[in-house]
Amino acid sequence: MNIKHLTAFLAVAESASFTQAAHRLGLTQPTVTARIKTLEESVGTLLFHRTGIGARLTPAGLRLHGYATRIVRLSEFARQEMADDADRSPLTVGSAEGLTTFRLLPLVEHMHLRHPGGALSFQPLDGDPAALIRAERLDCAFYVDISTGSDEAGAPETGQRADADVRLRRLCREPLSLVAHPGHPLAATTRLRTEDLLGEAVLRSHHPDGPQLAFERLRAGAAGGATGGVLPLGPLEAVKRGVGDGMGIALLPTVTVLEELRSGRLCRLAWQPPFSAYAWCAWRADLDTDPLFRSLLDTAVRLVEEQAPQRAPAATRPPPPRPTGPRRVPRPIGLLRSSR
Repeated sequence: MNIKHLTAFLAVAESASFTQAAHRLGLTQPTVTARIKTLEESVGTLLFHRTGIGARLTPAGLRLHGYATRIVRLSEFARQEMADDADRSPLTVGSAEGLTTFRLLPLVEHMHLRHPGGALSFQPLDGDPAALIRAERLDCAFYVDISTGSDEAGAPETGQRADADVRLRRLCREPLSLVAHPGHPLAATTRLRTEDLLGEAVLRSHHPDGPQLAFERLRAGAAGGATGGVLPLGPLEAVKRGVGDGMGIALLPTVTVLEELRSGRLCRLAWQPPFSAYAWCAWRADLDTDPLFRSLLDTAVRLVEEQAPQRAPAATRPPPPRPTGPRRVPRPIGLLRSSR
């Protein structure tokens, strides 16, 4: 049984004639007859009563008709979608730097292999995700944001709308670490309050994420409105290197600093944020039924579900002496191996 057999079956059923079905399909009558015979042999029963004036469905043919209709329509839909996928404009995907490097590289590889030819365009996230989507600069975005809800969800749950044009889905919890140089004076403190951090310079990217902005608001509130100094350094690697050189502290997703924490190039300060951070996906509402976007989102959901939680080393430990020789520049490594 194949699509050609089912198409011939539907044509005969609708026209009640092998001759008219052959004409509709642009085939000879013997070809249509042969396809129906092959189909009947595959299902093990007659599908038509042949009469001198035409053909009509048997009870078995009537049962098959509904299934055949759905199968042929689905086949046509899939063929059309593949044609549209080849001709469509690329889906523009914004992604926070840390998520791209440390969580989503397998997603990028998977989508590239499954949809070659530039079906998706990944680019750095350089602003508020929802605003960029509303402005049609992005179709969807992966980013980190906070939640202050009592249920540790706070932001809208799966499928709820941020507004009429943008939808959100929470992907996974994103643990945070406040990091410093191992020789920092606060490194050996067993418990830190926000007030203890007011005099510290805070390093962050030029486009801060939700946790970084929340951290700045906390410090500003504790200081009565005056922050203790914020130094935007640009890319994540610049922020980590600045912290490692003793320029200040930084609040970063734990997954992005695991290598540096485990090697001792950075240390984790004993400060706990009063909010939870999550990785999110936001997208245009009209992409809800778009097959390419659904493939992207479904793959991202499966990917983060398969990722084991990453634990940072304990925050409290005696600080090691500051190295005096040439310093090795940290480099990011993917903590996940993609599988094809």
